[in-house]
Amino acid sequence: MRVIQVNKFNYLRGGAEKYFLELSSKLETAGYEVAKFCMADQRNLEDPWSKYWPSNINLETPSLGDRLRAPGRVIYSKRAKHNLMAMIKVFKPDLIHVHNIYHQLSPSILDAARLANVPVIMTLHDYKIICPNYLLLNHGVICEKCLDGNFWHCFRERCFKDSWSQSLLASLEATYHQHHKTYERGVKLFIAPSHFMADKCEQAGWPKDKLRIIINPVSLLSTVKRQPQNYFLYVGRLSKEKGVDILLKAIAQTNYPLKIAGSGPEENHWRTLAQELGLENQVEFLGQKTPEEVSQLLAGAIAVVIPSIWYENMPFSLLEALAHGCPVVASKIGGLPEIIKIGYNGWLCQPGEVKSLVQALNLAQEADPILMGQQARESVRGYSWDYHLKAIEAIYQEIVGSKV
Repeated sequence: MRVIQVNKFNYLRGGAEKYFLELSSKLETAGYEVAKFCMADQRNLEDPWSKYWPSNINLETPSLGDRLRAPGRVIYSKRAKHNLMAMIKVFKPDLIHVHNIYHQLSPSILDAARLANVPVIMTLHDYKIICPNYLLLNHGVICEKCLDGNFWHCFRERCFKDSWSQSLLASLEATYHQHHKTYERGVKLFIAPSHFMADKCEQAGWPKDKLRIIINPVSLLSTVKRQPQNYFLYVGRLSKEKGVDILLKAIAQTNYPLKIAGSGPEENHWRTLAQELGLENQVEFLGQKTPEEVSQLLAGAIAVVIPSIWYENMPFSLLEALAHGCPVVASKIGGLPEIIKIGYNGWLCQPGEVKSLVQALNLAQEADPILMGQQARESVRGYSWDYHLKAIEAIYQEIVGSKV
C-alpha cells in the first residue's frame, strides 16, 4: 500500500512529530511505501519528496513578509494544495494519513486529496477541529464555549495567545472551514488517542462513526535499569498550560529535589519564579534533553510529574515514563486518568491545586519504588507499537477497501 504521511514539521519537535516520524518508519519496515508531505524548514530531516513541500512561514517570530502572508496561508494555503496535488499525481497514494496541518499547511490539503479521490484519515493530536486555539483553555481556565459550534467565542474572549489579531484569525479560520465543510467532506475517519478526546468531539457534534479510539503507542524495551534516587522529574514543553508554576509552588512546600527537562516560552518566567520561591538549590532546569538522556533521568526519578491545567490528550511523557518503570503523578484532567490508576502506577491530583499536588508527591515518595515500577510497566503493556501498528493497518485496509 502507498501512503502519504502529512505533518507540518519533519523533525523531532513535540509529541505529534515523534509519532509522525516513528509511524512513518515502522510502516516502511512493514513493507508500506511511504512518502511525506511537510512544510519546508531548515530543521527538517532530509527527504526525497521535499521538492514538493511548500515554503516556510515562521509564525513564532514572523518577519514583516510572514505577517503579510500569514492570514491567507493560515486559512487556506493554495500553494500547499497545489503542491500536494502535484505530489499525488507522481506518488499515486492509496491513502493519506494527516497529523498536524494547521496554519503552516492549512486544511486546503484536504481538498487536494478529495479532488484526487484519495481517502484521508486524521489523527487528532490536539483539539483544533473543535477549538480555534487548540487547547480548550481560555487565559489559563478550561473553556468549552466553542463546542456549541460558534467559533467567534475565540475572538470575543481573545483566547488565542491573548491577541485580538491572532484570535480574529483563528476564529476566521475555524468558521471558514466549518462553513465549507472542509473536514467533514475531506476526512473519512478521525483517530482519537484518548476516550476523552473522542467524547469532546462527539460533544461538539462530530458523529461517533467518524471517530475511532486508538491509544498512542509506546516502546516497552528500556535498556536503563531503574535505580530510583530522591528527585521528582518533569519532562516536556515549558508552556503555560503545562502547569509547571503549580509544581514549583508545591515543591517549595517540601524538601524534594526537582529536575525539569525541556524548554519553551515560559522557561525564563519559571526560572525567575523558582528563584523567588528560594528553590535555587532544590530545582534544576536541565534544558532540552536527548531521548537517551531522558531515559537516564527516568531511571533515577521517584516519579514523573504532569501538573497540566489543560485537557491533556494522551501525552507520550506519560506513556514513556510508565514504560520505563517510572510511576507518574498527574493532574486529574483530560485523558490522564484513563491510564493512571491511583496507588498502582501513579497518583492523581486536582489540576491547579498546590495542596493536592503536595499530597500526591508525598504519597509517591512513601511508596515502594520497585513494586510501583513493575506495575507501571505492566500498565502500558497493551500499548506497544506492535499492537498499535496492527490497529492502524486495520484502519488503512478498511478505508482503502471502502474507497468509492
